[in-house]
Amino acid sequence: MPVFAKLEYRSGVEPLGLLSWRFVIAALALWAVVAVRRRSTADGAVLPPRRRALGTVALGGLLLAGEVVLYFFGLRLIGAGLAEVLLFLFPAWVVVLTSIRTRVRPSTLVIVCTLIAVAGAGLCIGGSIGAAGGAESVAGVRSSLLAGAALAVGASISYAFYVVLADARVAADGPLATTTLVITGAAVSLTLAAALTQSRGPHTRTEVLLAVGIALVSTVAAFGLLSAGLALLPVSHAAVIATSEPVLAVILGAVLLGEAVGVWQAVGIVLVVLAIGTILWRDGKAL
Repeated sequence: MPVFAKLEYRSGVEPLGLLSWRFVIAALALWAVVAVRRRSTADGAVLPPRRRALGTVALGGLLLAGEVVLYFFGLRLIGAGLAEVLLFLFPAWVVVLTSIRTRVRPSTLVIVCTLIAVAGAGLCIGGSIGAAGGAESVAGVRSSLLAGAALAVGASISYAFYVVLADARVAADGPLATTTLVITGAAVSLTLAAALTQSRGPHTRTEVLLAVGIALVSTVAAFGLLSAGLALLPVSHAAVIATSEPVLAVILGAVLLGEAVGVWQAVGIVLVVLAIGTILWRDGKAL
């Protein structure tokens, strides 16, 4: 997803314009799914009561929208790989926030698996940085590195808050309703921001297709799977499993594009798989 966003930026698309398209398309797709589900449900009740629904919309319009704005503006200042490394600090923040909220110290196993997963994700993405070189190298963006890194870290913290708060919403209302309302809230906020700033969105066919891809794969599928995971697993465990995203990116790049997998990337894949396997094994024993 960050690579696609970089391609959009190079053609003149601006962050808020792209984000507006991304979340509006995603919201429309999700509402289509809700409409289908309503027809197949006996009482037609797919969404929560209005007051709770508005709270979930606000969660998306404020916290999730804030996270993606921080991340996408950070992408303009630093390389896509480095931005992903910093974003994937969020499982560590999730463990800390969950511990504060529940006043229960996380187990040693959860702490170790979280650190291993974050390190593995970093190695996967870091290997991509080294392989890419050129425009994606840290040396090429030295002057704006600090600001971009701060934005990306801010995005990871915001995303951790979102994951922890969304966990309660998913438990109450289910994955589909939560994802649909959150994405709708973000779409409204980001579209208003794009309109007020007159931010340029996609215009050409290629730009629109990239935006649709980001909306369906990196928004509908990604947030939908996260909500489904929150419905089945403890929030800290779901966050650890989310580190599989860069692993899948490396594997798909090798299979579909013939990209070479470096030694450090292979080590990163093993670490993430080990952490996720351990978490799932522990959850399986607890059932």
